Amino acid sequence: MPILDTVVLFGCADSKDRHHERAVKHLQTISESTTYLATLALLEFDVALKSRGIGFENRMMKHAALIRDYPNIEDKVAGLTPSTFYLAAKLEDEAGLEYFDAGIAAEALQLDGKIISTDKAFDNVEGLKRIW
Repeated sequence: MPILDTVVLFGCADSKDRHHERAVKHLQTISESTTYLATLALLEFDVALKSRGIGFENRMMKHAALIRDYPNIEDKVAGLTPSTFYLAAKLEDEAGLEYFDAGIAAEALQLDGKIISTDKAFDNVEGLKRIW
C-alpha cells in the first residue's frame, strides 16, 4: 500500500510544476484500494500554503479541488497514532529526516514501506522503498 508524499499534492496543485503530469497520475491511484495519502502530507501541504501567504479562501479552494477531483480521497488518508509519532521521532534522530518527512516515512513504514515521492531523503530510511 504505497503512501503519497506532499510533493504529489504540490505537483498536482500547480500545472506549471515540472512534475505536474506524473503527480496527477500518482494521485489518481488513490482510487485503487492499495494507495493512501499520508495524513502528515496533507497537513504539511496546508501549512506550507499558509506559510507562503496563501489565504484561507485559496487554501479552501485547493482542498475543495482535491475532494472534487478525487472523491474517495477522504477514505484514503492514512491514520496517525502514538506509534506513528514515536517512529517519526526515531526517524528524525536515526535517519536525519525533517519533521514532516519523518512523519510521512513513519506512516509509510506502518503500511507497507512504500512511498511515492521525488524526495531522495527517504532513500536513507531502512525498510522504506521510494517510488516515482
